[in-house]
Amino acid sequence: MKDNPTAGEVWAATEELETATATLLGRLVFAFSRLDVALGLCLVWAGDGQQIGVLTPKVTALTFHKKLDQLTGLVEAKFVAGSKKRSGWALWIEEAHRTRALRNQLTHGRWGVDPYTDEAINVIGLPTSPNQHEIRYSLKALSDAVVETTRLQTRLAQLREQWPV
Repeated sequence: MKDNPTAGEVWAATEELETATATLLGRLVFAFSRLDVALGLCLVWAGDGQQIGVLTPKVTALTFHKKLDQLTGLVEAKFVAGSKKRSGWALWIEEAHRTRALRNQLTHGRWGVDPYTDEAINVIGLPTSPNQHEIRYSLKALSDAVVETTRLQTRLAQLREQWPV
């Protein structure tokens, strides 16, 4: 934004930034929900889908975090410690946990924008809380999160094909 913007320019920049932020957050919700379903399908199809009927309601009830824990157990039971297969899965699980933590952070709080810095602001905590804090995100950072979440889904499909659990 230029120096000394008019109120109208600030309003327009705010509206534009809110729209861009909302679009990226929406895309992230879509990407994460696809990743969550793909992880769930990975778990119910473990062991060539021999227990799909039993596993489906169990996996459906799990949070994303618990699904990752279940996958960790399957990987540790199937692949030898230190093997390329186990390491590949472990790296994916670690990356998925980071994305999960970011998703949790983005969905717990309220949103605003700062048109002067061109940043989206996630404020966590009640305004009356001494623990309230804000985290600022550039549009690029939010876009990168969408790309990373989509990449994780693609990598999960590759791991399932390459080294099924």
